[in-house]
Amino acid sequence: MLLKKERISSELDIKIPKLIERTKRKVAVYTTFGEYGKQDYISCWDKLWKFIQKNKLFNMRMEFLGLYLDDPTTTPSEKCRFDACITINKPAEEADEIKIKEIEGGKYLMFLYTGSYENFGRVYDIIYNDYLEDKGYKYREAPWLEKYLNNPSKTEPKKLRTEIYIPIE
Repeated sequence: MLLKKERISSELDIKIPKLIERTKRKVAVYTTFGEYGKQDYISCWDKLWKFIQKNKLFNMRMEFLGLYLDDPTTTPSEKCRFDACITINKPAEEADEIKIKEIEGGKYLMFLYTGSYENFGRVYDIIYNDYLEDKGYKYREAPWLEKYLNNPSKTEPKKLRTEIYIPIE
């Protein structure tokens, strides 16, 4: 159990962030549209995983990343885009629904959250409105990333671990 001083919230298990430099990464991507939290994420990951298997792109350093590309407070919910991404380390041809792209590198604040995905709305509210509000960070024009550290089909929701990356200058 984390000590309270290591957390940014007494409500949820969110650790104090670390400054991280990420390198750019090539990813296989499946994009879906709709209200965040209500999209069919399982289907996204299933389609993406089948592409990885079919193209023999599995590697031991794969990262499972989620990119929320639109601000739900200013974008109509039906137009909000979510990219399910798996990092790849060799060339691959795009398929109908799966695209290949690069995620830029750079400086990020990395928060480690342990708990249910159902709390992501509140997690982001705490990070953005409570913790970061008066810290003086300048945000970069890049998507916030989520890196999923364990498999939700094999892990209790309260034990799910997610790294949340906030791009900064």
